[in-house]
Amino acid sequence: MNARTWPIVTLLALVPGVAGAQVACGDVVTKGATVTLTADLGPCDGSSATDAALAVDGGTLDLGGRTVTCADTDEDGDVPQGIVLTGKKSKLRNGTVAGCANGVVLLDQGKHRVEGITATGSVEHGVVADDDGGKSKLVGVTATGNGNDGMNVESDKNKITDAVTTGNVSDGIDLTSDADKNKVTNARAEDNGDNGIEAGGDKNKLTDCTAIGNAANGIDFGGEKNKVKGGTAQSNGGFDVNDCTDNKVKGLAFTTASPDCE
Repeated sequence: MNARTWPIVTLLALVPGVAGAQVACGDVVTKGATVTLTADLGPCDGSSATDAALAVDGGTLDLGGRTVTCADTDEDGDVPQGIVLTGKKSKLRNGTVAGCANGVVLLDQGKHRVEGITATGSVEHGVVADDDGGKSKLVGVTATGNGNDGMNVESDKNKITDAVTTGNVSDGIDLTSDADKNKVTNARAEDNGDNGIEAGGDKNKLTDCTAIGNAANGIDFGGEKNKVKGGTAQSNGGFDVNDCTDNKVKGLAFTTASPDCE
């Protein structure tokens, strides 16, 4: 992840602290500002390395049930990042981000909050929690039909609650090898092209999660000292739960498991 270049959002336009506004592609909601969209936005275009459809730097962005769309309008083969959260304690809620490089990206000092957001049709991931942040809360996030993972988490101590990840090309939720001590509660991962939930880091907790109909494994462990409590894993293409060595599984309803899980 460190090799990836993220948008230079500090160079973009700034949004004043108003309760309702229709922003333009490339704007930034700054600290202390609260902005609510009054209409859909886009299509936004630009480079995925230097641009974002919108950014939130310490402020609050309410999409108001609207959709922010990215598209390659100049036909250069590139689209911008979707909505990028920078600084500390940025907030994003209530709407859809569609067709961007990554739908929602959480950066910097973390402790962000993302609630009621759908990320769909991204070139890469629906949601990315970058490894330089962490301690963020993601509530009621839906990630569907994205070109890689639904949710790609590389930071520590995030709380993911009531997430739905369906029909993504790779994992539904990927807690990568850098992601430790995250809590995932009541998440649903269904019909994804690889694993439903990948616990690649250490000491992550999965509580009452559901993994159904994924092409590879339902719940797959890559790290150590992860814990699964409750939930269901059924009808997955590989094992419903895989590679339990040095991890704990309790109360999970499953049909198939790798030998070290039984």
